[in-house]
Amino acid sequence: MQQKTLKKQVIGGIAWRGSADVIQQVLQIVFTIVLARLLTRGDFGLVAMALIVNRFVKAMTSIGFGSAIIQSQEITKEQISGIFYIQLALNIVLTAVVYFGSGLAASFFEEPDLVPIIQVIAFVIFIQTFQFPNIILRKRMEFKSFSIAEIVSMVTSNIAAIIMALYGFGVWSLVWRLILQRLIYGALSFYYGKWLPGKPEFRGIKPLFNFGINMMGAQMVYFFAENMIGMLTGRFLGKEVMGLFNIAFNLAIVPASKIQSVLTSVLTPGFSKIQYHAEKFRANYTLALGYTSLVFIPFMVMLMAISQNLIFTFYGEKWQEAGSYLMVLSVVGLLRGLSHILRSAIISKGKSKVIFVSTIVEVVFSLPIMYILMQDLGIYGLMIGYLLGALFGWIYTSIYYNKALEQKNAALSTIKDAVLIAIIVFIPVYSINFLDIKPVIGLIIQLIIGSIIFVIILRSLKRELFDNILIKLKIKKNK
Repeated sequence: MQQKTLKKQVIGGIAWRGSADVIQQVLQIVFTIVLARLLTRGDFGLVAMALIVNRFVKAMTSIGFGSAIIQSQEITKEQISGIFYIQLALNIVLTAVVYFGSGLAASFFEEPDLVPIIQVIAFVIFIQTFQFPNIILRKRMEFKSFSIAEIVSMVTSNIAAIIMALYGFGVWSLVWRLILQRLIYGALSFYYGKWLPGKPEFRGIKPLFNFGINMMGAQMVYFFAENMIGMLTGRFLGKEVMGLFNIAFNLAIVPASKIQSVLTSVLTPGFSKIQYHAEKFRANYTLALGYTSLVFIPFMVMLMAISQNLIFTFYGEKWQEAGSYLMVLSVVGLLRGLSHILRSAIISKGKSKVIFVSTIVEVVFSLPIMYILMQDLGIYGLMIGYLLGALFGWIYTSIYYNKALEQKNAALSTIKDAVLIAIIVFIPVYSINFLDIKPVIGLIIQLIIGSIIFVIILRSLKRELFDNILIKLKIKKNK
């Protein structure tokens, strides 16, 4: 009974988190397309630079207490309250640090206009403290509530940003979009979480703190692994190139982050409960990885194939160069997404140190290559180094994933069908780019051909899975 309940919770959680993130991703792209036509590349570039500072601080504030609370099966309510107060105090200090250090950050990018933007965005760090009840919801595996909170806050803040852009607020439309989104999300977190901090208890949290420190280290190093390319782009190539890069980055890397968000929030609490049952853990996680990769890998390869026509059609001619960026970054997003899937299993086993080391591997391999190639190849040199770092990170993570599942080649054997489907889809879809047709027509043809081939190949390789999906759809339709 408990196994069936856990299975139902995991499947329901993935359904809710997956659906919510797909909806958010689609809506965010639509909203960004509208804003991209109302604002300049420089506006997007400036906010992207400021957000790098915000991401760095977010990495510092994410001590990993959230993962520690979810992973632990013995933590008390009083200890959770104690962790909340520690997080609150830390966020207040870091908000002040970023606010008063805004001048230094602006000097690094050689953009004095960044100072007031960074100062306003600094308060996001403090506001994020009040998203703490989401950790409680994730531990309870109640994913519906904060999925709704995410969508409501995202839609409301983007609508406000579009209105502000229409009234000439320029770059501040993007800044206040972020502030409003965090405010609304924080308020809804407490509403749905129905949790308030009580009397704190700090005794007995040392194991949680040790787990969190490893996760913090991983977050901080991961910040550099993911954002070093943005820092170098903003510092040496300017806000115009940064604006182009940011559009491609959000389309290619954000899906990988969403994979991390869905699987970490759903699979970690679920599989932590069976972490000591090797056979059950291996069988269930192999199934989760297999199903996830069947969608994620072909999707990212499809994005790579349609990148040029996609950017031109939806964002307009002034953003056309971002299509080339998107093609390279889609490969990075694919590798990072796969790494995130594997890391969820490793975290469920409590091996946070492995995550920390894997992010160091990415930085050590990518940073020197990016710096050297940037001299002659500019942004493309940076992206090549970024890609190689993601590749080495995936290799390292897959080795420890195999150890976590106690099975040789567990990662590669599970995703091989998804990789085959992706290759078969990519070749004909990418070939459409060589036809002398309008980008919008080319994009439509690519989407139709890619979808048809995907369904045919999926049915051939995974007949039982495909038929089960059709049966369930028919049952729901009849109801």
